[in-house]
Amino acid sequence: MSGNTLGFLMSVINLFEEADLSVWLFGGWAEDLWRISPGRIHNDIDFLYPATTFEYLERFVARTNDFQEIAAKRFSHKRAILYQDVMIEFFLVQGNNEGYFTDFFSGRHRLAWPVDVFDNRASFPEDNIPIASVQALTIYRQHHERVEQAYQGFLTSL
Repeated sequence: MSGNTLGFLMSVINLFEEADLSVWLFGGWAEDLWRISPGRIHNDIDFLYPATTFEYLERFVARTNDFQEIAAKRFSHKRAILYQDVMIEFFLVQGNNEGYFTDFFSGRHRLAWPVDVFDNRASFPEDNIPIASVQALTIYRQHHERVEQAYQGFLTSL
């Protein structure tokens, strides 16, 4: 049975908030909370990480003994850690005067995020979860095949 429950998710979000790490719930958990997909068991947690680089996140992970970086998931646009046997992935979302974007696999595919990507918070009795917008989740799903193609191109360049 997965330890990746809603309670665990909330504790992870609180941990990052206490560390002043800005993260926005994304992926399967966000789809569940928005009721885009039926509830299910989650193997990981995905976050959007709005920043110019992963520098602050990497320093935090390096000084926190409870985290283990997953080197195989280290890419220009992504970092991943293992925390209490649950994988947590962070997608870098950068911004410029044209809006928010993620350059997947060293620029092989650029996804332009909608302007509302960071405008939402899901309310629970005790907590307020920063959560990617429904439009952001939809756009990512629409681009998923192109992201996979970028990954294949990245692999062939190694």
